[in-house]
Amino acid sequence: MPARRTTLILVAPLAVVALAALAWTFVPWLPAEDTAIARRVGREMAKETLRVRKGPGRLVVLARDTSEFPQPSVEAALGAFLGDLADARMKPDVLRRLPVDPLRQVQVPPGDFAELLRRGKDGDVIVSFMGPPLMGPEAMASIGTPRAKVVAFCPGYVPRYVDLRMLARQGLVHGGVVARVDAAGETFEGQYQPWQAAVTGGQP
Repeated sequence: MPARRTTLILVAPLAVVALAALAWTFVPWLPAEDTAIARRVGREMAKETLRVRKGPGRLVVLARDTSEFPQPSVEAALGAFLGDLADARMKPDVLRRLPVDPLRQVQVPPGDFAELLRRGKDGDVIVSFMGPPLMGPEAMASIGTPRAKVVAFCPGYVPRYVDLRMLARQGLVHGGVVARVDAAGETFEGQYQPWQAAVTGGQP
């Protein structure tokens, strides 16, 4: 019995350490992050939205649901975006928060984006804080000629692996904020660039 008790005493602390390690790996701990760049992203996204929106039409905004896995930068960007729209006397007709597996790439499900584009009408604008529309040939064929405009935030490695120029030619993206491939520094200008600069290769 003493030997068994000793074993339990030794195993219990090891189990606690193991659980703590798992928690550190999978639980998104909230850093004390500076949201200045995120707020600037939101304001630039608002500028792009106002630029591409011509006349009446529905404004649909897609953003990550952070209720389960809080992301201060997401909320800061979205808050700044909505604030600048409000200053321009504009508000979304639809604000859809989409749940995302934290271990997967953040993007709008292809079927959801295809459905929005399929139903889009002239004057509609779809604003995605979850990247550009990424769809296969079948989904593309079901859309036809897109009529809604799309403004997309393209963070991280999206510009490295997604041909933004091709998406622009296909009428799938019309504006937004794009991460710099050569990102450096701790400022918005060092991390991101305007949509036109990213697509044309030069400053607008």
